[in-house]
Amino acid sequence: MTDAIPASETPGVPNDGEALMGTADEIVNLDDDSAKVDLELGRIRERRENPGKSFLVNSIIPRTFDDYTLVVGLISGLVFFGSIFVASSGLIWGNSIAVDETLSGTFLDPSDCDDKRDEIWFETWVNQDQDLRIRSHNADSSSTALFITLWNQTEGYALSLESESAIGGIGDLSETVENHGLEEGDYLLLIQFRLWTDSSMDLSNQSFEELSSRVQDDPPDFESSKNFDITVETVKSASLLGSGEYHKKMETFDDEPRACFTVQRMGGWGWALMFAEWVGGRETAMLTGGSAQVPPWYMAMVSLGMSIFFLCVQYPLMHRLYHRDVDDLLSSKQMSRLIETTIESASEKLHIEPEYSLLKIQDRAISVDVILHYKTTMRTIVTPIDVKSSIIKAILNEFRIFGEMRPLQIKTVCTDSIDVEESTGEWWGKGNISFHLPDDYSEDLSLAEDYSQFFVRMGRFGKLEEVFRESMSRWFKKHGVIDYGSAIMADEEAVFVRVIYRPQTKFAYFLFKPTYQHLQGDLREQMQSDLKILLEDRVLVVSARNEKSTMADRAVAGRVEQGSQELTGEAMVAKRGGIPGALLQNPFMGDILSSVEYVAHKNRARIDRYGFWGLIAFVWIPFMASGVLVGAMLGLVARMRFQRVLAACFIGGTAASVTWAYTARGIIEAMERYHAEALIPFVILLAIVFTWLKIRDNKRHRREELFRDSMSFFAGAPES
Repeated sequence: MTDAIPASETPGVPNDGEALMGTADEIVNLDDDSAKVDLELGRIRERRENPGKSFLVNSIIPRTFDDYTLVVGLISGLVFFGSIFVASSGLIWGNSIAVDETLSGTFLDPSDCDDKRDEIWFETWVNQDQDLRIRSHNADSSSTALFITLWNQTEGYALSLESESAIGGIGDLSETVENHGLEEGDYLLLIQFRLWTDSSMDLSNQSFEELSSRVQDDPPDFESSKNFDITVETVKSASLLGSGEYHKKMETFDDEPRACFTVQRMGGWGWALMFAEWVGGRETAMLTGGSAQVPPWYMAMVSLGMSIFFLCVQYPLMHRLYHRDVDDLLSSKQMSRLIETTIESASEKLHIEPEYSLLKIQDRAISVDVILHYKTTMRTIVTPIDVKSSIIKAILNEFRIFGEMRPLQIKTVCTDSIDVEESTGEWWGKGNISFHLPDDYSEDLSLAEDYSQFFVRMGRFGKLEEVFRESMSRWFKKHGVIDYGSAIMADEEAVFVRVIYRPQTKFAYFLFKPTYQHLQGDLREQMQSDLKILLEDRVLVVSARNEKSTMADRAVAGRVEQGSQELTGEAMVAKRGGIPGALLQNPFMGDILSSVEYVAHKNRARIDRYGFWGLIAFVWIPFMASGVLVGAMLGLVARMRFQRVLAACFIGGTAASVTWAYTARGIIEAMERYHAEALIPFVILLAIVFTWLKIRDNKRHRREELFRDSMSFFAGAPES
């Protein structure tokens, strides 16, 4: 047994690398305890490997609550994104305003809207640069001209001309009225739109005088106009760091009801709102839509549709990847026994002898660390690097079966008393060969007088190598690989075959599918068949290694984290297959989920304390980087029931979408009223910077805890 099991739990288990000593009864009890743990691991393995029919794995029929949740998410996503696509394309009721017109003026949308589909109307708004933007709508492809006249209102309401401008073109036009050339005061703005049905005239490059003459010489076929008041004043920018700078601010006084949104325009804004929420979060999307007078019920619907889709699809996938029943959670004793038996099985294939009395295992909440000492045997033909990689692959494969998602860090130490280093030979490739000299070895060796047996063995070996070369030629051709170093050696007890190959396939890292384990097994079967007569009673030892590591060879690790110069190490997480593994174990998502896991473990007490209601508040309150997915992950790490996490995230997400949708316009108007609109981008930027710093600190603390404690644990072991 290892020293990883506390002595308080199992009497007679050595600690700190001490040798196993005790009476026969104690050893029997120890063996009984190991058998009991093996039985428990066998039951867990049986449940994990034979969970019954699982949705989207070996059954297309949903069977559990999370299966039905995933189905609901997929259906809701199909309906939601399909509806937005159809609406934005204008294929069905593209020009209809029935939805917006019906809901405007109700509790869902207190503001009224007018039907302006059959008239040319003007959309005006003040952008962040404090300039007035003007855009026409519903103009066809005819020749058009837009005239803008600005009067300065003096005492007695007399008007003095301030400026005149005009632009020409085809169809709808847009223009900007800049405020930097205007003095403080009240102004009257007149917008005039002229249209000629003769679209052959190109008015794009004509000046104000030319367009004015055109109107007089050739009266337009259609005219539309609009006027409203604007105010220009100098205000101080809002600032949290002290007095802000002064700048000019333009405010419009346009009481005309907004134009009703057509179905097609709503569809276009649906994509715009989704993009804004993906980039800057729910708050950014709502402020963007509110400034453009998008109906609040529609903003809430778009945000809620996204939340339902991602929550009902990604949360079941995360649950399937991370969740384990209480009975399937491994105790420290079970973890130690699992690693020990895995090393024992892998060592038989590697032909090494682990020193179990020196085996150390550190079972932490954030990782599992292992120190393995081993000796080579006369049949060992693998390098120390191959030994370490094989042990890692074996343990990670067991972690995959038992659903263990903690990173694994391992240090292997070869403790051979006598190492004979051979230089890299033509046939051997890279690495060292370690030999054990027999216990009865003596430097005083007497010379044999009869060399007949020696030459017989040499003849047999020559025949063995000849057959080996013919067999290897077929094997290389069969698998489409190149011989990068192959050899055969033999003694009285065993025949050693070592092959180093390189795939011929272009882009082999991605396209070469067979792993070295698969090829090594196939090579062993072929050698046993081709060398059957020549092997006699000797054991066949086979080793195959890919000179160019491929994705298939590395696929056993779902995610690999590298240490830095100060914090050296390499931590690997077991690979999980299927849709959850593909979506959630890529470097980007893996980095996010590992950071969220770390934060959740650090705040486990708080999560347990506030539970359901705390999770609702977390999703609802507009923190940067909060939301339904982060909330779901926190609930998952806190081991809350699936249904409670789903309900809490749904309630919190709905409340957040509705709250922001119906307050966004009010926030904008309040900011404008108190001249604090410049504070909005500053607060958003401050929140982004704060969130980035917090995420960076969490990643740094996690990395320090992950690698620094492991470095301290590994410090007591000598280098191999």
